[in-house]
Amino acid sequence: MIAILGYVTRWICDDALIFTRIVEQILAGNGPVYNLGERAEASTSTLWQWLLAFAGFVFGQSDTSTLSWMLGLLLTAAGFGFAVSATSRLHGGHVAAMVPCGVLALLGVRPVWQYATSGLETGLNTFWMALCWWLLVRSRGGGSARSARSVVGAAFAMGLGPLVRPEQALVAAVFLAALWLVAKPSWRVTLGAVAAAGALPVGYEIFRMGFYGILVPMPALTKNASESFWARGFGYVGDFANPYLLWLPLVLCTVLLAGVLRRRTDLVVTLTPVVAGLLSLGYLLKVGGDYMHARMALPIFFLLMLPVLVVPASKNTRVAAVVLLAWAVLCGSLGQFVPRNGELIDDERGYYHAWTGQAWPTESADFTWKLEYLRNAARPRMLTYEGPGPQARILTVPLRADVPSKSVIIGVYLGTTGVMSPVDAGVVDFWGLANPIGARFEFPTVKPGHSKPLSNAWLLADYADPSAPVPSPGNFAVRADVTADQVAAARHALSCGELAEIQRSVREPMSPGRFWANLTGAVHRTGVTVPPDPFAAERTFCGSS
Repeated sequence: MIAILGYVTRWICDDALIFTRIVEQILAGNGPVYNLGERAEASTSTLWQWLLAFAGFVFGQSDTSTLSWMLGLLLTAAGFGFAVSATSRLHGGHVAAMVPCGVLALLGVRPVWQYATSGLETGLNTFWMALCWWLLVRSRGGGSARSARSVVGAAFAMGLGPLVRPEQALVAAVFLAALWLVAKPSWRVTLGAVAAAGALPVGYEIFRMGFYGILVPMPALTKNASESFWARGFGYVGDFANPYLLWLPLVLCTVLLAGVLRRRTDLVVTLTPVVAGLLSLGYLLKVGGDYMHARMALPIFFLLMLPVLVVPASKNTRVAAVVLLAWAVLCGSLGQFVPRNGELIDDERGYYHAWTGQAWPTESADFTWKLEYLRNAARPRMLTYEGPGPQARILTVPLRADVPSKSVIIGVYLGTTGVMSPVDAGVVDFWGLANPIGARFEFPTVKPGHSKPLSNAWLLADYADPSAPVPSPGNFAVRADVTADQVAAARHALSCGELAEIQRSVREPMSPGRFWANLTGAVHRTGVTVPPDPFAAERTFCGSS
């Protein structure tokens, strides 16, 4: 059912095309970067990025946009299968008849169908959580050599959480703790499990620090993931729960869970996904949610439903299943999120359906025609894109001599502009998700991920030929707030202190010395913030008046 519903709502979004651009760079031999000559980690899911690269290599396709939604749908369906299998085993395996409950709650929510594809890592996330659940249920008992190998293998799979998404480190920790409590391994097996769980995440973190020079993916800097925005977070969760009347399935499933807990002795296993989900909910509320409706809440909803996806058949559970089925049919048919004016949360599928004019936007070609005029305008110059259509204001200036790209385009739509451009053309992210300077701008409390626009002063300072005059508003129809003094201040700030070291950490050719400097300075470099105003940045980093 989830495969069918996911297919009829199939789509990809602009953010999915960011992965496509990085995969193109990987398959072209340029490494896991967004732009040639600049080491910025623009993808939030490391494992999804490399899974797409592997799929592109196997199928001989550098443009993996179509593969991304297909692979996401396959992983979502497989995840539901693993999850239901595990819950059935938890409640008695093949002995007792089961009725669907929590799985009906999931199937009744339209975003669950939509994010079965989308081209993002949601399908991988669903599959990983389901696999952890299946492995935990399977690990009950132990003590034999075979169970020792099973514990180590399960720990390895659970430890992949931070590579699925950084915040899944919290879920991984909960499942690993539960695995230890349930399996009760010897100290030798415990050490082996710890080593297995940490091998890839720790190894990749060392690589991230040495290669990119920071502790987290760059979007985490852009979105200030360490800050607290509780009010916005409660609004985000409310905008997920209210359109679908989620209080009804949540109350019913809580009652079902209470009934399950009264009959069970292995409470640790049953409560593990619930604890992981509640902790994840707390983190989501703290960081303020996201701008994509439901996206970040769906993994939490999935975790909370895991222990009651199916439950042993009885008179009461059959009644609950009938109520949930009726709710799922009505909610799936009528429940819909409608963004309000001034709302910071978007209906992403609806937006890209309208923007591309396609009922099922499932490949990069559905997006790139909108910006074809930029591709035609691209040449060995820099283009600043300042509007939504062909009549947008465009600023054209000569590039700095040491810029490795043959041309540079400033992209408001980072994914679309990225797949539109060849791998040897540079794309500067207007919103800072892939820009080492913009990502560090001091954070205003507005739309997540779209709060840190790069001004023309910073763009000209970083990419334009210093000998070229600053374009005047009359000649180039650019904003009047771009002055030669602003550009000079920004250029000076980029040459000073911590900002200069940040530039070297991402642009200096990789060598053992550069890797070590990046590695040892990653902690400090991650915490650097930059005032958006060029004059304030100049005072901060250069000490000039």
